Amino acid sequence: MDRFGINTILPFEARVNTVVELCKRGHAARMVLSHDACIFIDWFPEKMLAATAPQWHFLHIHNDVLPALKSKGITDQQIRTMLVDNPRRILQPTAAY
Repeated sequence: MDRFGINTILPFEARVNTVVELCKRGHAARMVLSHDACIFIDWFPEKMLAATAPQWHFLHIHNDVLPALKSKGITDQQIRTMLVDNPRRILQPTAAY
């Protein structure tokens, strides 16, 4: 579930509701919550970026997304699964190369 903070592609509430519905259907073990905020981007002037994508920053998931998910019934375990367990499993190197 990438691109949190870029609300022009999919509004915040719709993106949160999508995650909630997928969790209700038992898919938390198949999702990772992420954004593609970056330290430097030269696509837009800095002032324009702040005006057009004010939630596109490194704290958005923890400050905004997680409280919204919890308010809709997502458990701490589901959040841990999406933020810790799944990335660990996905990024763990395999022995067979």
